[in-house]
Amino acid sequence: MKNKTILIISWVCVALTMLMIFCFSAEDAEKSTQTSSSVVENVLDIVLPKEEITPEVVKKYQFPFRKAAHFGIYMLLGFCLVNAFEITLNKKWYISYPASVVVSFLYALSDEWHQSFTAGRGPSIKDTFIDLSGAFLGALIYLGFISLYTYLNKKMKSKRPIK
Repeated sequence: MKNKTILIISWVCVALTMLMIFCFSAEDAEKSTQTSSSVVENVLDIVLPKEEITPEVVKKYQFPFRKAAHFGIYMLLGFCLVNAFEITLNKKWYISYPASVVVSFLYALSDEWHQSFTAGRGPSIKDTFIDLSGAFLGALIYLGFISLYTYLNKKMKSKRPIK
């Protein structure tokens, strides 16, 4: 029962991440620009004095923030996908890792296609490869965590006194 619950939660995380990506892609160009401007302003508010945050400064940082957002959300997707595949396939990383990257790439392609139907937006092959890079890293981070956990767990078991 516990494993089934974990499996369901893992796939729900994948679905929610994909839904979040879909919703961001469904924003028209004006709304998307407002969203990213708001994020940029909030971040700049932390690192710069208020008087230095001008519309020109916000615009300057908006493009790199948008690309970082692409990378970051697909990094989350890659992480969630490899986790769900690992649980589903019973710890077969050599299948789950490539599967998570391929599914992320296909989703990135479909996401760019989806944007072609959104007012003022269009598909970008550059964004697809930014998304793929994020998914690749997210899945790699997950596997790194699992490897470290497994290593530390074995090390701790080997140091336990025999009863």
